[in-house]
Amino acid sequence: MIIWTGWGFLVAIITFGTCLIAQYVVDAKLGAGYYSAHPWVVGLALVIGGIASSLVGFMLKARGDRQVIDSITGEEFTIDNSHHSFFFVPMHWAGLAVAAIGIGTAIFDLARMKTG
Repeated sequence: MIIWTGWGFLVAIITFGTCLIAQYVVDAKLGAGYYSAHPWVVGLALVIGGIASSLVGFMLKARGDRQVIDSITGEEFTIDNSHHSFFFVPMHWAGLAVAAIGIGTAIFDLARMKTG
């Protein structure tokens, strides 16, 4: 089950999309199976997707709240346009978490390749 508020689901879509595009491009340029055999490329795709998700999250957060007046009752209330989360984590931080996971994946694989 995926839990989100507002546009938070874009974290998953952007991350999945960048990984899918990276797999297509890398396999086309470096040969079929290269993406799957080299986790550092997956890590790089996660970093790109995470940064893109964070940028979108920061842009959406900047939109701010909106004050609305009900035409029937005359009551004023606020519509929250700035809260977008993915698994209860604000979208701009969730993207950075995805990027951090990507950095860890890339470093781990590059260190593994260096040692043997």
